[in-house]
Amino acid sequence: MRIHEGNFAYDVELQRDPSTQLPLNWRFVVYRLRPVETPVGHGDASTREEAEVQALNLVHKLEKTDPGRAA
Repeated sequence: MRIHEGNFAYDVELQRDPSTQLPLNWRFVVYRLRPVETPVGHGDASTREEAEVQALNLVHKLEKTDPGRAA
């Protein structure tokens, strides 16, 4: 699932063990959307909510460190 936040977006996805298909953890990837979509960070969390919070924290950090590109 992709969530957009200004010039950034993040995907949150449940990772599964390939051999058993049991859930392992939640993975997030943060992208800068302009001028070209580029991955700028990623991480893992034990819950979906935790993954979304971590992704949002990274987005806010990136917006502060590069304000010229923020929307």
